[in-house]
Amino acid sequence: MLHRIARATTAAGLMVSLLTSFSARAIASEPPAHCRDIAIPVSIAQGQPARYRVWGQLCTPEHRPAATVQVLVSGLNYSHLYWDFPFRSSQYSYVRQANRAGYGTFNLDRIGIGRSSHPASAEVTLESNAYTIHQVVAALRGGAIAGRAFGTVMLVGHSYGSEIAKLEASAYRDVDALVLTGNAHTVSVSAQQNLAQLGQPVGQVPRLAAEVPPGDNGYATVQDAQRPEFMYNVADADPRVIALDIATKETNTLGELSTIGDADAPGVTALLRLPILIADGADDKLACAPDATDCSSAATLAAAEQPFYPHSPVDAVVIPRAGHAINLHRNAEMAYCTIINWANRALGTPPPSK
Repeated sequence: MLHRIARATTAAGLMVSLLTSFSARAIASEPPAHCRDIAIPVSIAQGQPARYRVWGQLCTPEHRPAATVQVLVSGLNYSHLYWDFPFRSSQYSYVRQANRAGYGTFNLDRIGIGRSSHPASAEVTLESNAYTIHQVVAALRGGAIAGRAFGTVMLVGHSYGSEIAKLEASAYRDVDALVLTGNAHTVSVSAQQNLAQLGQPVGQVPRLAAEVPPGDNGYATVQDAQRPEFMYNVADADPRVIALDIATKETNTLGELSTIGDADAPGVTALLRLPILIADGADDKLACAPDATDCSSAATLAAAEQPFYPHSPVDAVVIPRAGHAINLHRNAEMAYCTIINWANRALGTPPPSK
């Protein structure tokens, strides 16, 4: 275990090399990606018919094949836009960075979110999220998406999406690596209690109310005014990004909230046997608060998390000045390059030629 924890001490040097390897000049020379919208038929529980759809966008490098695809899973109240933010995409789009590094991405709206189907809210749980992602992974591996099969699949989650990724990988053992962002086993109790008071019925947001089943009061969202307080280190975020984030907020369900801890049940993560990267913002008010996990360094974060993954090598990185939504801070590129370089190392993927 000690040698696994020690891996995190390389993160600071790794971050410097990342920014060199994926310099703005090298990225600008990369060809654009080819993207297509795809709706995948899914069921929300084993034995049920595939009555629903998960929408996603598959993007692959334009002029070279991608053997590995990253499935991107957003958190509560976020859609696929978290990974491909519609503002200054050269700075805030993880999709664009990953494609330029040679990876395919499948950036999806989770079940119950955005362009995907909205079942009854009670059926949208951590378990049904994990099961639908499992079907997405199977489609990517089997060639059912865009007529091509990917030999390597990794899950990249944010916050609740990281919980989904952990449960999916543990239950179905069908992916090769996990990236868990905005995530830790010990989270701030005080922040959780405050967040619990900030829900907003979707009926008060006409755009969201039009998406959900009529009369289903189990869909909710978060109040606009409180979103920056918990998602950001406001001092390190562009006010225009925060405003657009609020304007494009999505939903959560009571079913998701009631099952939020199921991926951390005893023995679940102990089943995992794959490389894991945990990436948190130093100013994350949920994962890295004084009453949460010690994120004072990559080493302390890895040391805190490694015992929960006894059969998996755990690396960690702490993004300075970033809050919970690390993709939406001014230094988002630092997080993106860290994840990409780690994936190269963990999966043996060569970086793009310059």
